[in-house]
Amino acid sequence: MAVMDIAEEGGGEGYFASVSDMMVGILFIFLLLLTVFALNFRDAEQEQKAKLADLIEAQKRAAVAEELATEAKLIAHREAARAEASKAENDRFRTLLFAAVAQLEKDIRDRETARGQLLISLQQSLSNRGVSVSIDPTSGILRLPEDLLFKTGDSTIGKENFSKLQTLAAVMASTLPCYVHGGDASVCGTVAPILETVLVEGHTDRQAYKSTVAPSATPAPTGGTLPAQPVPPSPARFIVAKDSELRNDRLSTDRALNVFKELRQAQPALDTLRNSDQQPLLGFSGYGQRRPLPDALGSSQADFKKNRRIDLRFVLSSRTSDELMRLREQIQHALGNGQ
Repeated sequence: MAVMDIAEEGGGEGYFASVSDMMVGILFIFLLLLTVFALNFRDAEQEQKAKLADLIEAQKRAAVAEELATEAKLIAHREAARAEASKAENDRFRTLLFAAVAQLEKDIRDRETARGQLLISLQQSLSNRGVSVSIDPTSGILRLPEDLLFKTGDSTIGKENFSKLQTLAAVMASTLPCYVHGGDASVCGTVAPILETVLVEGHTDRQAYKSTVAPSATPAPTGGTLPAQPVPPSPARFIVAKDSELRNDRLSTDRALNVFKELRQAQPALDTLRNSDQQPLLGFSGYGQRRPLPDALGSSQADFKKNRRIDLRFVLSSRTSDELMRLREQIQHALGNGQ
């Protein structure tokens, strides 16, 4: 009995030892699993943190991108609005320019038309009084022929032509006030101050001046009974071209000056006419042989006769209309806003 009890007691201790070892092993395994789980959890947590950081960074980038996109839209909208405003301003500026050009062309046409009517009126009035002149409406010229005023090579007005110049002066004095600054609207109707100046222009032909040497005196007889033979006169010699041209310049200027003086003396009222700058309307100039007529470029006497002439040149004023001045101010204002 005692032996069995001892044996049973020893077996019980072995059983408990086995259970204890098993429990230790299970605990070790549990601890090992717990460690593995903890490690895996930590890795998963780190991975989640990394993903969260990436997500936050992505959200930041998305927010920045959205802000940039919004700003880009605002910039694009502003640029589009600016481009639209610039296009509208350019269109307005182009409209003003076209209007200014159209108005300028109209002013030029109106002035040229008025000058043409003035020339026709002068020509008709002179013709009615027996004075024949020609006109060139394109150039604004009323032409007095050479035989109306001067003899070849002379700047003195023939007495027989004074009455014709006086008629010209009277017609000019009665007509020109309607075409200069300060015209009487009650007499002229619509006053059109279109003239800058009226030039009395002198012209000559291009024939060269000649210089003659006086013939030598017949020598007294010497010794013999036969009279000495007369010495023939020296032939005419042409003056050099440069001196001849200078003489023609002086001749044309003298002719223009004499006509200018005669017109003013015949009608002192012509001296009172002024342009828009309050300067005297009448003037004179001489061109010598340098401005031959296009249809008289030859060397015939008929061509020379055409070029010996006095032209009255009616020069248009450069003054612009009120409408064109207004358009110019608008254009300048538009240019100023664009700076």
